[in-house]
Amino acid sequence: MNALSPLVQMPKEEEAFWLEHYRHEPYFVPGRGFDQYYPAYLLGWRACCQQPRQEAMRFESLEPELRRHWPAHCGGSLLDWSQVRGAVKAAWRRSMAPPLSRSVADAVLGRRAMNSLALVLQAGQRFAQSSRQFLTTADSSMAVDALRRFSQDSRKLISELAELLGGSAVAASPEEAGTGGAWERVCKTWLDYLGVTVAETWRDVLRHLQAWLECAEHSSQLDLPLGAARLLKRHVMLLRGQVQALQWLSHCGA
Repeated sequence: MNALSPLVQMPKEEEAFWLEHYRHEPYFVPGRGFDQYYPAYLLGWRACCQQPRQEAMRFESLEPELRRHWPAHCGGSLLDWSQVRGAVKAAWRRSMAPPLSRSVADAVLGRRAMNSLALVLQAGQRFAQSSRQFLTTADSSMAVDALRRFSQDSRKLISELAELLGGSAVAASPEEAGTGGAWERVCKTWLDYLGVTVAETWRDVLRHLQAWLECAEHSSQLDLPLGAARLLKRHVMLLRGQVQALQWLSHCGA
């Protein structure tokens, strides 16, 4: 890859996109401002725009050199490569996508709906992370077994939300399309970039599930396209049923 010119600046519309969406990305760490992530978005954008498209089909092939470029391009960011890799890759993927496919979700859903649904997706990701951590050490019981089954089923819900949003949060490159699906990529990204340092409890899992339900209920009240409205209504019904079932099982002491 040729040297990345610091004179090539990201278009204002791209900067505005990431300014609006960076808090909803799976690698975002609360408390980090946009100024900490902007150099990473800029690096990813330059990596795509300054290379012939046919030579930049795999991010992994570019990563070693991008990692070397990061200290010179980080500007005032205090984040190291492991903390910004997701942002660089996200900007690279977005730049690789055809402009029409990048804007279709915005055009169909509208800005307010996009933001609201991104929060639903984020809540689902948090539940997935919490339940996965809890289930690694939980003893078997009726309640735990029910949670384990729903944790498997919830993969489809999260994948559907990601696809509804145009794949901006979990967009797959061609080489990843057949290797596990959107939910696995979401969970891997969250575990890689956020991690879990405190053991999750049953109460934590239920709290995250309730938050997911509340976000979905709020978004379902928006003026959504028919397909999106039906999808979200079904999600609300499924989540509500799981909340009630798991609460009942926990109260029974199962």
